[in-house]
Amino acid sequence: MNLTDYLAIYAAVLSTVVFLWNLASARPKVRVMVIPGVHEEKGVGAYIFVQNTSAHTVHLSSLSLLYPYTHTTLKEWLSHILRYRRWPQNVGWVHTRLKEYGIADGLPLALEARKAHEVFIPQEKLDFLLQDAARREIRAGVQDELWRETYSKPFKFD
Repeated sequence: MNLTDYLAIYAAVLSTVVFLWNLASARPKVRVMVIPGVHEEKGVGAYIFVQNTSAHTVHLSSLSLLYPYTHTTLKEWLSHILRYRRWPQNVGWVHTRLKEYGIADGLPLALEARKAHEVFIPQEKLDFLLQDAARREIRAGVQDELWRETYSKPFKFD
């Protein structure tokens, strides 16, 4: 192999990496986190942060809170996979809107690139929400206007 062959291989690899980089950065990405916090007026509770980590504006339509209502078995997980042909990440979790508990979520919203949106949930509302839950943990989920959903990791209350 001579120098031109090595240059051709280098150019092919470099163009493939650039193509994959552009493909990955073209899709809007949203990250959702639930963390404990203290609000000046409302006291102790939890914050939900929705962060736009992409270079594109994301149009958010709804924010929901999830809590576990039952313990799921392996049979329920497998039947969910066979029935819906998707990974059962929310089996046994209840979705609820924050507006049902008198919490303004500020949505719909056009979240600019590299910006974040926060919502505070007071401890009294969380206790009321989790009184029928199977475990004391919550997750937050956000949905954009194209119905793509992103969920946070479970946050456990002690």
